[in-house]
Amino acid sequence: MSAKPPVFGPTDTIPADENATPLAVAAIAITVTREQLRTALAAGHAEMAGQPPLDDISVLDVRREIEGHLAAGAVVAVDDETPTVTERLTPEYTAQLDAAIDRAYTRPAPAPRIPQDPRYSQGSVTLQTLDHGDVTIAEPSWCVGHDDDHVGDFVDIQHHGPSSTAGAVTARYGHIPVLDTHLTHFPHGDRLREMAPLLSIRLEVDVTVVPEDARHITQALRISIARIERAIADLAHLRGEQR
Repeated sequence: MSAKPPVFGPTDTIPADENATPLAVAAIAITVTREQLRTALAAGHAEMAGQPPLDDISVLDVRREIEGHLAAGAVVAVDDETPTVTERLTPEYTAQLDAAIDRAYTRPAPAPRIPQDPRYSQGSVTLQTLDHGDVTIAEPSWCVGHDDDHVGDFVDIQHHGPSSTAGAVTARYGHIPVLDTHLTHFPHGDRLREMAPLLSIRLEVDVTVVPEDARHITQALRISIARIERAIADLAHLRGEQR
């Protein structure tokens, strides 16, 4: 190779399988050819049924598709090898491998969980941060406050509105939560910076029930819809949008 090619990415961190416990993010830089890039993009685009058209995909999304396909191929290959390799490992060698991994992928100590001590003033609040010391920021009237927060970095400051919830009482599971929705705002985040409040919606039902319990859940879902619509109206008003 006569010249070192330019480096692109990683664009995003590829998430682990939701059923696995992540230990570390292993960043790998690999040199690829145009043909390999073409193959990875074609495979990723095919999984999306060819939509949207390639001309409409942003540069970052092109890179995400390629990186995701390359990462998935690597993970699948390792997963395929795992049963055979694991079967051959002795307990002693497994302990040696784990010790080497712990040296190479040492996890930093968790940040201290220091209770927040907010100081409120008219329209503002002073909070403690690990990286910027005391900071004074605007405190929206809908925020429930920061008395239950812990001290973190400046970019992690988040405003929460009061929760609107709905649930159902079932014979099999007792009370089950169905909805939790509230206003939220990350005004100073780096990648998550939000210019205006958003609506957080957690809506989940995963049960197996008899007809009577199903009717209770259906009623809770109707209540949830009404409360989400009310929250949408509040959010639209805060953002200055017309419904």
